[in-house]
Amino acid sequence: METRVIIADDHSIVRMGLSAILKKYHNGVTDEVSNCAQLMQQLQTETYTHLILDIILPDGNSLEIIENINNLYPKMSILIHSMQPIEVYGKILKKYHIHSYLHKGVSENELNFHLESFIKGVPLSFSKVIENEVNPFSTLAVRELEVLHYLLNGYRTKEISTMLGLKMNTISTIKSVIFEKVKAESFTHLLQLAHVHQISY
Repeated sequence: METRVIIADDHSIVRMGLSAILKKYHNGVTDEVSNCAQLMQQLQTETYTHLILDIILPDGNSLEIIENINNLYPKMSILIHSMQPIEVYGKILKKYHIHSYLHKGVSENELNFHLESFIKGVPLSFSKVIENEVNPFSTLAVRELEVLHYLLNGYRTKEISTMLGLKMNTISTIKSVIFEKVKAESFTHLLQLAHVHQISY
């Protein structure tokens, strides 16, 4: 089967750079999208073998759509390419059968190696990832990370409930759990903790 890659990242220079590198390792199609909505639309109209996906996109956290992606393409290879700490997202990604992760801060040589391995079907496992007690965000569940994303971006409870299709009471409860788990005393403190632990949003 022809290798067909789609890159989902909100930064055009990142998409261009990845596309340029990928040309060295396959002659198939490489498409690009910049948000979750575009990605889902493209996946419903075209067939792909590989997906390179950022976690934080302009219209949401990609965790919100991974289950739908797996339903559409259960055999598609997915590489998470993100600035987010792997100790926070590693266990959750593995639950979605995603075993390839590449931090955006790696060197050029490492980037080339990982992309070549990904295209050739060599697993880029992060099986050594364990819960990092130093990073309080590593204790958050999937839904809590989804709510955290909107919370850090300044959305109110009502807005978050609309975006995630959940009741306001549910969002309020999840917010309380987030504050308790990360031991944040206020929203300002939550923002400070996110900055210290490199949680981008």
